[in-house]
Amino acid sequence: MPRPTYAEIDLGAIRRNFRALKSRLQSGVRMLAIIKADAYGHGAVAVGRALEQAGADMFGVALVEEGVALRKAGLRAPILVMGIAPEDEVEEAMQNDLAVTVDSAATAGVLQQHAAACGRTARVHLKIDTGMNRLGLRAEDVPEAAVAIACMDHLKLEGAYTHFACADEDDEKPSRDQLVQLKSALAGLRSAGLTPPLVHAANSAALLKITTAHFDMVRSGLALYGIRPCAAASSAGLQPVLALKSRVAHLKRVRRGEGVSYGHRWRADRDSLIGVLPIGYADGYRRILSNRAQVRIAGRLCPVRGMICMDATMVDLTNVPGAEVGLEATLLEAAHDSPLSAEALAALCDTIPYEILTGISGRVPRVYVE
Repeated sequence: MPRPTYAEIDLGAIRRNFRALKSRLQSGVRMLAIIKADAYGHGAVAVGRALEQAGADMFGVALVEEGVALRKAGLRAPILVMGIAPEDEVEEAMQNDLAVTVDSAATAGVLQQHAAACGRTARVHLKIDTGMNRLGLRAEDVPEAAVAIACMDHLKLEGAYTHFACADEDDEKPSRDQLVQLKSALAGLRSAGLTPPLVHAANSAALLKITTAHFDMVRSGLALYGIRPCAAASSAGLQPVLALKSRVAHLKRVRRGEGVSYGHRWRADRDSLIGVLPIGYADGYRRILSNRAQVRIAGRLCPVRGMICMDATMVDLTNVPGAEVGLEATLLEAAHDSPLSAEALAALCDTIPYEILTGISGRVPRVYVE
C-alpha cells in the first residue's frame, strides 16, 4: 500500500505560473527554469517534463549529476550547470550536452583541455561576480580573462551571467549597482572580441520588478513554484504548487496533566484526544515546529502537541467532531494566505520558504495532479 504521507504537486499550477511569468517578458526574451535541488523538492523530472511542454527555453541545475538525470529521463531542452563542475565530471557534462559555468580563465582552461582531449566543443556560460561575492569573475578582471578565453578553440561562449544578492529587498539600489558592474564586464568581453549570445541576470524577484535586468534571458525558480519572492509578486497571479499531507494513524486518550512525546514539553490542561500522524523531521517536517504549528484536519486547525519525532507528529483532535483514524491531515497548504503556507511555516522556523520546500525528504512520495 502507498505511504499515507505524501507531497501533492499540481503540475497544472506550475504551467500556469510559467505562463504568467512569461507574459511579463518582452518578445524574444527567453525563460530559464530553475529545477535544481530536485526542482525545489517538487521532483525535477516531472516538473522538467511539464515545463518543457509549456515552452521552457532552458533548465538550470546546480550539479552535473542533476543535469545527467534529466537527460536520462529524456529531457531535450538546453541545460545549464550553474555550479562549477569538478574536473572529473566535465567530460560527463559534455557527453550529456550540458552547458557548464566557468568563473575564470583557469577553469575555462581545464575545460578546454578536456574538450580537446575528447574532440568536443564545450558550451560555457561565464559567471560574473557583480556583488554576490560567491562564485564568478570580478567585473574588473573580465577583460584579461576574456583575452585568454577567446583563444580557446574548444569552447563556445554561449552566455554570460550574474546573480543578484538583494533583488528580493525593497531597496533596488544594490541590484541596479550590480547591473552597472555587469554592463562594464560585458564591455570587457566585447573588447576581447567576445559577444555571448545570451546574457542573463534576473532571478524571480528581478524578473518581476527590474525590467532592465531581463537582457536575453531570465532565470525563474521560486516564483515558478508559486511562492512570492518579493512584494511585486502579489499581482503576478502565482499559485502555490505543493501541499504536504498525511493521515491520522492512531488515537491516544491523554488525561489532564499527562505529558506527550519526548521531554513532556507539552502537558494536557484537560482530558484530550491526541492524533498521531506518520510524519516527522526525517520527512522534513521540522522539529522546531513542535508546539508551534497547526495542521488542518476535517476543516479545523489542530495544534501540534509535544515534540515532533523522527517519524511521528502528535496533534490535538479534542475539538474535532467524529475524529477517527484515517482522517486526512494537511501540514502544508498550497495557498498564499493560509497559516499552513510555505511562507507561514518558514516564519515559524525563522527561515525562508526555499528551506521548507527543499527540506521535504526523498522518502516522502511525490504525487502529481493536474
